[in-house]
Formats: sequence, structure tokens, C-alpha cells
Amino acid sequence: MDELAGEIEIAEAWCRSKGGGWSVAGHAGTGGTATTFFLKSPKGDLAFKLINADFSSGKRERETENRINEQLSLGEHDCPYLIQTYSGGKFQGRYFLLMNRAPGHELATKLRAVPRSAIRDIVSQVATACTYLRSRELVHRDIKTANIFISDDFKIATLLDLSVLRDIYDPIGLGTDHDDQLPVVATSRYSPPEYLFRLEPPGADLWHALDVYQLGGVLHDLIMQEQMFHQEYQSSSENKYRFAWLVATQDPPVNALDVDPDLILLARRALDKDWRRRSQLTLDDFRIESRSLNTIALQLLGSNSSIHKTRETPKSTLRSRLSTIVLDLEAQLASRLLGMEIQATHSIEDVGELQKTVVLRWDRPLSDGLQAASFSLRVEVQLLHPPTTIGLRVLLQMLEGNDRLEKQAALADCPDSEGIESRLEQDVIQLFIDMANKLTRERAG
Repeated sequence: MDELAGEIEIAEAWCRSKGGGWSVAGHAGTGGTATTFFLKSPKGDLAFKLINADFSSGKRERETENRINEQLSLGEHDCPYLIQTYSGGKFQGRYFLLMNRAPGHELATKLRAVPRSAIRDIVSQVATACTYLRSRELVHRDIKTANIFISDDFKIATLLDLSVLRDIYDPIGLGTDHDDQLPVVATSRYSPPEYLFRLEPPGADLWHALDVYQLGGVLHDLIMQEQMFHQEYQSSSENKYRFAWLVATQDPPVNALDVDPDLILLARRALDKDWRRRSQLTLDDFRIESRSLNTIALQLLGSNSSIHKTRETPKSTLRSRLSTIVLDLEAQLASRLLGMEIQATHSIEDVGELQKTVVLRWDRPLSDGLQAASFSLRVEVQLLHPPTTIGLRVLLQMLEGNDRLEKQAALADCPDSEGIESRLEQDVIQLFIDMANKLTRERAG
């Protein structure tokens, strides 16, 4: 309390130095490197971030100064979902930042209150903030629900804590990657293994994979209504090594009956431990515009309908199990396409003893604004053993005139289990629509 009282005195002294109309309105919170206060000012409600003494002098001072300058370099931007930084510097031996006051409260404390219908918009807004930073060749590095404020009506999300910004193309960072120090400037439970253990060199590929994973973490928290690896974090407080191992090797469950299945799949794909497979996703995949493209994408494919769930099938022996899966996929995918008014021929190709491919082909007739086109959807299914897991890759090809376009996506190997056919079929359909969206963008471009 004595330390907080001293920091309040510094904040109040800073307000007095600004003249009339400035005052401390309350304590917003204390983090690992700073304490934040709410201010009243002639310019409205603001936030004042006072950096800890340990980071304002000594060996950390230069690093802090560099981080503040990085934030100030953004200027007053036009992204509504990213915190604004107005000024910063040093006052009474302590570094500070003056920012806008984001509406609402910390998202991590409101997870159980967020309407399910708001999940898509919230993630889209955070992804928009990431996209803006990417346009400035910057990466955030610590995207999580604890660094996001959500308005009381759950309509506006604001990404906070720009102190962790880094230039995407800077191989050293703000003085932190020299002499092989390689610190993790992020939160371990929201960091994928290639960054948590610094297995890949810093650069655009690493930072993109990190963005995707952390957006997947935000989706996880909203869908599961608790922070990622919450129970493991609680039980591993005395053994950080065990916790790091769990985070790096375990896939957090993402399941909910009251959340759109495409969001469930997006979260699972984004949290894939394989960073190359994860990196097939783009920031646009998290934005609301990708959802609105579904109708256009289906029209591109010659469809006039939408997506629905289907049944499950039982488990069997290893070889017949693969046959069961692909036969079910063939029948259900053909049925689903027919429900979209796409009449496809379908067949199964044997690739290997435990690998088969479901192939669906159809033509889109000539119509207003669209020339005739041919499509093929290939779903490659592989059964791996032991343990019994399923690998799945989907390819969508389009031939329109002399143009041939192709998109493909793969899922992380998943354990075989009772009723897995339903999830596989659902995932394939979502990947199908996702790739159709990408074909639509590429065709328009």
C-alpha cells in the first residue's frame, strides 16, 4: 500500500504540473511493469501509465525508453480498436505514458458475461487492430483477453499494452535479442512452442504465426469462458517448467454447442502446435468480412444454400475404420453439396493401405456475371497408428476458362474417438467454405 501511495503522489504531482482541470480519478490496476491510473482532464477521461522504478533506471532504463519511443511513433492513429498513446516521457525519475481511456473492463474478467453472439465481432476487432499494426510493420506479441478491454455493451474491443510492440523486420528488437538472450516478451500460456522456446528466428514468419496463435487464444477464452490452460496454471504454480511443458505439448480443448462451428474450427486451427500449418491462416480469417464472404463464395461455387450439421457413425477395426470414415465423408459431403444445390459426382481413391481420398467433382453452369467453371474437392484421409489418429488435408480446385486456381488446408492430427466422423465432416465443410472465400478474394484481385 505504501508503494501505491507513493505512485499516487507522483501521478497527482504530474496532474498539477499540467495545470487546472487535471486530477487522478482512480487506480485502474497494477501489472508486472507499471501501475495505471484514470485521470480527469480538460480533454476528457484519460489513462496514465506509470512505469515501475526498476524499469525507469539502471540496466532496464534504455529498454524502457526505447519501448516508449516505439509506442509514441504510432502517433494518433485511426484504428478504433487499438489504444491511443498521446504522450510519454520521464517525470520525477519515472517513465510514464498518457493514453486514452478504453471503454469498459478487462475482457478476461468478463468472459462468462460475453454474449455468444458477440464473439465473432470481438475477435474481428482485435484482428483488425493486429492488421493495422502489421500495416505499420509492427507486431504486438502479447495478445490475450487480459490485454483487451471490452465495453459494457460488449460492442467495442480495445487492444491494450503497446509496450510489447516490435518491428517485424528487426532481427534484434529493442535491445532484447542481442548476445543470445532471446527473452519471451509475452505470456507463456498464450505463446506457441516455437516462440516460447525461441525455436525459430525472429522475422515476419515467426510473428505471423504468433499473431495467429494468440488470436486463437482469444477465441478459446471467449468460447470456453475461461482463460487458456486455467486449471493447469493453477496447479503448476510451484513448477513453471511443468507448466511450460504442458503449454507446449497439450492442445487446449475448444468445444461448445452454442457457438458457430466455423469459430470452433478456426480456434482449433489457430492453436495448432505446428506453426507452418497454423500459418496457412491469415489475419483476415479472423475478421468479420470473412464470414460475409460465405454467401459470395457459395455463389462462386454454383450454390444457393448454406451449411448444416449431420449424423455420427460408430467405431470399427483399423482398416474398416478408415473405410467407415471415408464412406461416411463421401456420402455426407455429397449430400451436403446437394443441399447447397451443387450436384457432384463422387468417388474414393485408394492412396495407400491406411490412406484414402474422397473426390467430388461438379460444374458451375454459365450464369449472370459468372462464366462456366469446373470444380473438384479432394479430401485426403490418413489413419495413423499407434496411437490411432486421423490426418486430414483438403484441396479445392477451380478451372474457369483458362484460369486454374487451387487452395488447400490441413488439420492437425486428431485422436480417433467415438463420433469423430461428425467433427471431421463439419471441419471439412468449414475448410471448404474457407478456401472458397480465398478463391473469391484471389479471383476478385
